[in-house]
Amino acid sequence: MGYEELMTAAVKEHVAAECERWLRAGLSTERCDRPAAEAAVAARYRAHGLPAPETVVWMDSPLGGALASWVLRRGFEDRLDGTLFTNAAVGPPIQLVPEFAEQAERRLREQLPSGGGGHARRRLAGPFGDARVDAQTALVEALGAPLRDFLGLTWESGESGAYELNEEMENVLRHSMKPNKVLSSLGWMGYRNMIANLRGPIPTHIVQPEVIMDVITPPPPPSREEIYLWEEFGGGMDSWSSYAGDLIHWRCMLSAAGLPASPALDAERDALYRADRWWPLEDAVVLTERPVVLRYKGPAPDAVDPTNVLIRYADGYQVERA
Repeated sequence: MGYEELMTAAVKEHVAAECERWLRAGLSTERCDRPAAEAAVAARYRAHGLPAPETVVWMDSPLGGALASWVLRRGFEDRLDGTLFTNAAVGPPIQLVPEFAEQAERRLREQLPSGGGGHARRRLAGPFGDARVDAQTALVEALGAPLRDFLGLTWESGESGAYELNEEMENVLRHSMKPNKVLSSLGWMGYRNMIANLRGPIPTHIVQPEVIMDVITPPPPPSREEIYLWEEFGGGMDSWSSYAGDLIHWRCMLSAAGLPASPALDAERDALYRADRWWPLEDAVVLTERPVVLRYKGPAPDAVDPTNVLIRYADGYQVERA
């Protein structure tokens, strides 16, 4: 059987349904089902062999969530006195509206245990324990290597296996990944807005790009601001990123190949869809509520006019282009 024959109508419907669910999650303004979101996050931790996080913090926006994750990573709970985000001598070098900074600190203080404990939590980088790798390994073991052809030789030489199925899946996804355009546009706007809000004076340890002959080090992008944003506030995941599309890809690949579903992929998908954004930390997690307003102008559900967008959160944080 050719691998294109594994892409049955049922599999294509599965792909379309996954993409539609991704779009609904990414454009939702409904309040989060917090117990369900926390359960999905706990399942993701367990799938990676970790206990569920003991400390769960909810913030009302990604900007507030970034500040909360910064605090939990550094163990500053016992120094939340209304000045941590407004005093660069004790907090991160940022430039925020003072009222927002004070509100975020107050919201965080309300949720942390009395006395705080003050211990720092390690950031679990990116999609920790990347479940995609496990799925790819299972596909190669079941169907044969290679999975990808980086040199342009595999298809010409007639190799079969996971590679051919991957080619067919990518063809189907190219016609089904409409959410990727609209959500990636919104995500990029939010990312740039976060940089603008959290920029502040860039610490001296983040090196200026330097031209050595015809090479720029560090290469752009990332800019110094992007390096700073990642070092200080990074590690969050959300359904606006392309990673959600990767989860659809590998979950549907397993289904098309007739292999068992991956509990880790399923849990990761649920965690991405049940909160606006979340930061996984060692024994702690920060989750954020969805926006209360998400309005964009576009000619179709797979396009966004970036000059007419409004994303507003309950704490007053908003991303707007008009």
